[in-house]
Amino acid sequence: MHTVRQSFLLRSLNSRQIRSFSSHLFEINPEVKSALAEHRPVVACETAILTHGLPRPVNIETCLQIEQIIRKHGSIPATIGILNGRIKIGLTQTELEQLGSSKDVEKASRRDLPYLISRRASAGTTVAATMLIAHRCGISIFATGGVGGVHRDSQITGDISSDLDELGRTPVCVISSGVKSILDIPRTLEYLETKGVGVYTFGETNEFPNFFTRTNEVGSRSCAAIRTVEEAAQLVRSMIDLKLDSGLLLAVPIDKEDEIVTNTGKNIESIIEESLQQATKEGIIGNKVTPYVLGKIRQQTGNKSIKTNQNLVYKNARIASQIAACLSSSQPTSSSLILLGARNLDLHIQLHADFVPNKGSTLPCRLQQNLGGVAYNVTHALHLLKTPSIRLLTVSGTSTGMLRTDPVPTIVHEIPGESTASYISLLDSKSSELICGFGDMSIYERQITPDFLDKNLSILIKSQWIMFDANLSRSAIKHLIDIGVKYEKRLAFISAGGPRKAERISEHLRNLHVLFCNRLEFEAITHSSSIESSLRKVLTENRDLKLICITMGANGVLVGTNDRIRRYKALALNKTQHEIRNVTGAGDSFAAGVMSQLLKSNLENLERAIACGLLAAKFTLTSANTISERLHTIDDAMLDEICSNELQYENVNL
Repeated sequence: MHTVRQSFLLRSLNSRQIRSFSSHLFEINPEVKSALAEHRPVVACETAILTHGLPRPVNIETCLQIEQIIRKHGSIPATIGILNGRIKIGLTQTELEQLGSSKDVEKASRRDLPYLISRRASAGTTVAATMLIAHRCGISIFATGGVGGVHRDSQITGDISSDLDELGRTPVCVISSGVKSILDIPRTLEYLETKGVGVYTFGETNEFPNFFTRTNEVGSRSCAAIRTVEEAAQLVRSMIDLKLDSGLLLAVPIDKEDEIVTNTGKNIESIIEESLQQATKEGIIGNKVTPYVLGKIRQQTGNKSIKTNQNLVYKNARIASQIAACLSSSQPTSSSLILLGARNLDLHIQLHADFVPNKGSTLPCRLQQNLGGVAYNVTHALHLLKTPSIRLLTVSGTSTGMLRTDPVPTIVHEIPGESTASYISLLDSKSSELICGFGDMSIYERQITPDFLDKNLSILIKSQWIMFDANLSRSAIKHLIDIGVKYEKRLAFISAGGPRKAERISEHLRNLHVLFCNRLEFEAITHSSSIESSLRKVLTENRDLKLICITMGANGVLVGTNDRIRRYKALALNKTQHEIRNVTGAGDSFAAGVMSQLLKSNLENLERAIACGLLAAKFTLTSANTISERLHTIDDAMLDEICSNELQYENVNL
């Protein structure tokens, strides 16, 4: 079982690794940093392919496509490079384009890092440098095209790539198409064996691929065949658990249809031999040999090698992402509840007098700004109720100070160019009831898409419950419910934004387990104004829907289960308490109170869950805040007292 202490140690490990670099020398993309902190899957990518491996503009197009493939298959890409003397982990598109279009950019291996940083230079990172940096940041999976190795004339030149030594001292799994085709495969495999590096082939056999072709001409083989993504993830997990100081090389054969066949009939091996001989004649040595030979291969294959190179690295990126996602999902960290939906910047306007529109005038009021949104409010309330293992998954524009310092457990995907959702409420001067609201919430429909959900699948499937609000689009709601059904998750829906949005859940009631809404929203969901008879019908027709809670304002809450319907009265305010000050978060507080108890006992003690919900709502009604900070005082003794003496209800005949 995964304990709190183990979670702390994992977070501490990541923190220690990140602090291994001085902060002024490196910069981790916020998305990558968040993914690492939340133990979500991350795949490292190198940039030598960008700066030295492919011609422009194919180089930039290829690297952007690699990142897109990694995202599509459930992981976060962390493309690593050096810009102006700073190590970048997770290049932005602008930074990637800058590095890929710059002239006279260096190639950085481990030995080059101090020099390049001291010179404030820019460079693409090799396999060796990328492994080193990835490991320091806590990234275990790295996708590339091919690794360096022992050169064919190494017995004369001593030319052996530092990639091999890095594999022998850095515990990262490198997913590649073997070693670059111009190298000596048998000697490379012997060298890796000496360094204690496990070399495996991803496929049905352990034949070692030859980069541009599926097999090598001398019959070299790896340690074993790894046939599935799950096997590969378990292999990496074992490497991590054993705390080895060496890495793994997983060689992925190119697809049969992508193997190179030249126009002249020459095989790839003869082209390489001729190119190496020509390089020797021209005095080309060291790390300049590989680009030279690859250039010759491009010439003699009519640029087919470029397309082949792209396809093999795309395949490696896909498999690496799948392995990382599987590795992440196999970790014992989990959430009791993951929430999806709105996290807004809210502005509440409490009028001081009756609202009389008067053009050009200023109305006296009290303004309060805070974070809000239905999913956020529920998460905030659950956090105050000390509910363990809950997280909110959402999107935003660039963070403001308020967003960055918020203590509520949240996974936020910041979307460049987007505006953070905002909501303005106009509240009645006497009752504090909502007169009207103004919302810019469209970011959720644009950005929380089926593709977004797939990218965060590893988070969703590790939770027991998935709760979501009505700010999601119809397509996202359908896809999220499909995920919940496939992975046998308990699904809870809480309405948001009024009847029009609430209606989105109508066709999915059979797959829900819990539903929260108000009276008007329930009428929209059921297309009926007869609340009690509709409630009875919905519960009868949808047997998996175990609990429906319909808030009725001052009249309490109507609660339906498969075997009964009850109308619970709102808890009376104490004489010493002030008047109702804010109703905007009462329903969300109620839902959080109920969910906090359902996470403990499901429906085994429904009265206690309703009591907790009503008490949370009572505290929030008299608070100036959207969610009352007093929720943190609710304990078992309070709930025992309410269940015994204050909880009142009447049965509604079925």
